[in-house]
This record gives sequence, C-alpha cells and structure tokens, in this order.
Amino acid sequence: MAFISIGDILDKAADFEKALELYYIEIRDNTPNNGVKLLTYYLSRHRRHLQDAFNNLEITDLNNIRKVKLKYEVGYYFEKEFHPMETPVADVSGNELLEAAVDYDKKLISLYEKIKNQPLPEGTGNFIGSLISIEQKDIVMLKKTMATHYY
Repeated sequence: MAFISIGDILDKAADFEKALELYYIEIRDNTPNNGVKLLTYYLSRHRRHLQDAFNNLEITDLNNIRKVKLKYEVGYYFEKEFHPMETPVADVSGNELLEAAVDYDKKLISLYEKIKNQPLPEGTGNFIGSLISIEQKDIVMLKKTMATHYY
C-alpha cells in the first residue's frame, strides 16, 4: 500500500511542466523554423495548467488537497513517462511538436484518472476532475492547431 500524498504527485507534475517549458525554450532558441518558434512561445506559456487550477482554489483548500494520502500506488514514474523527443531540437517540426504536446497531456490525464479512481474526499475528487478537464480541453485545442497544417 502506497502512502504518497497528492501534493507529492502535484509537485512532480509541476516539475514536469517546468521541464517542458525549458525544453520548448531550448527548441525555440535552436530551430531555424519560424513556425516552430511561434509554437514554442505558445507552448511554453500555456504549460502552466497546474498553476491555473491552483488559482481557482482557496489556499486552505489547496493545502488540504495536497495532504490527501493515496490508498493505492499509482504506478507512475515521471522520469520514464516524460522525456524529450528523440529528434534533435533544431530539427523538430511543428507537427511533431504538437503531437508530443498531445502525448504529454494524455499521460497527465492517465495519471490524474489513476488518482481520481481512488477513494478521495469530494473536494479532492472535484479538483482532480478539473485537472483532467484542463488537459482534455488542451488536447482539443492542440488537435485543432494540428488540423490547420500551418506548422
């Protein structure tokens, strides 16, 4: 039985969002493709989903959610799940970048669903549900962007 808190997982997710932001900046600084540069500006700014969700909570509610201990192991290891693309940063295409962003969102949804399927206090379940919703909306937006074939 695991006794990891939701706060521990949220901290790892926030670290991942920060790593993604830095990765997008690295791509931006090394790509000759102006469309990819434009995408990286957008992606590096909008990756702050957790902070957006936190902003909708009172600090005491957030602290209570962070303290919730998970009953079951989520079997999720960020260092294995989240990694940069294998393509050298200077060669990343816009479509590849968008596909990777969708994949990152899907992995976060999977994690949040594993948490939500555990016994949780009502407010905590609602908060995790809001994280899932944020990521799902992001996937829709990213796929719409991919459909433009602009990048």
